[in-house]
Amino acid sequence: MNAALRIIRSREAVLFLVLVGLFAVMSWRVEYFLDLQNLFDQARYWVAPGLIAIAMTFIIATGGIDLSVGSILALSGIVVGLLYRDAGWPIWAAGGCAVLVAGAAGALNGLVVAYVQVPALVVTLATMTLFRGLAMGLLGKQRPVGDFPASFRWLGQGDAFPVPGSGAAPAYVPVSVIVLIIAFALGWALMRRSWVGRFTELMGENQIAAAFAGINVPALNFGLFTGCGLLCGLAGMFHTAQVNTALADTAQDMALDVVACVVIGGTRISGGHASMIGSLLGLLIIGILRFGLDLAGVPSQNTIIVIGLVLVVTAVFNEWMASRTSGEEQ
Repeated sequence: MNAALRIIRSREAVLFLVLVGLFAVMSWRVEYFLDLQNLFDQARYWVAPGLIAIAMTFIIATGGIDLSVGSILALSGIVVGLLYRDAGWPIWAAGGCAVLVAGAAGALNGLVVAYVQVPALVVTLATMTLFRGLAMGLLGKQRPVGDFPASFRWLGQGDAFPVPGSGAAPAYVPVSVIVLIIAFALGWALMRRSWVGRFTELMGENQIAAAFAGINVPALNFGLFTGCGLLCGLAGMFHTAQVNTALADTAQDMALDVVACVVIGGTRISGGHASMIGSLLGLLIIGILRFGLDLAGVPSQNTIIVIGLVLVVTAVFNEWMASRTSGEEQ
């Protein structure tokens, strides 16, 4: 009985059961869902939001949010494309510069949030438009940048190794998915095995108390937003390599997908509690939900409605669980 109660109270365990149930339903009701290579090919599209979700988990744990992530991703893609095509830079030098530009965009968010003390929602809502406008302005009336070299496309399109026992026509594990798994492992270690995670959750509980405890709240906030920008830049490299095109209007709904992954994963939207494993499970749930509904022929706008409803219900549930836990502790 006690073990059952512990499972019910564990968000990660509940999410895992939801994931298994969703996978079972989709396998039963949707044709071709169980094609392993199809699943791996679809998983490539989860890499960019997954990388950004790692950073967003830290930011939401402080009680903040970053709505500009999709715009930063698009800006980094345009930068790498223009430096490679128009300036003649080597592709990896162009990619490194694009990631740094994305980091600078995140640092701008962090500077205003941490030191000017403007709410993150207001700041990133404004910079969402600013960075998207910069991407569009840099591209101008030029055609979208494409035809990247094979070495760069390998980031988003390359395969690492075949799945053992997958038959005569083996399914291959994408390189980008392996990078995502490693990134989540590092994010989990930073959240649960370092002072960064402890200080982040304490900030989300009470920033004044965190300051009195000796935490440099502005510096940590600045660092988290800068790190988010860098991960957006890295996500932009994988995304651009995958589609082999740099577009200024790409990733318009990225913020919704990323916030949904994090909140569904159990990180409180009001701050104070984070779950990196939960964010990964949230990413898988949303990814499988999108993939299954798409195979079933459900229009994309209806899929967005479903994800929005799941996000609202999960946010309410997380706050209810947090208030109940707090009441029990008192």
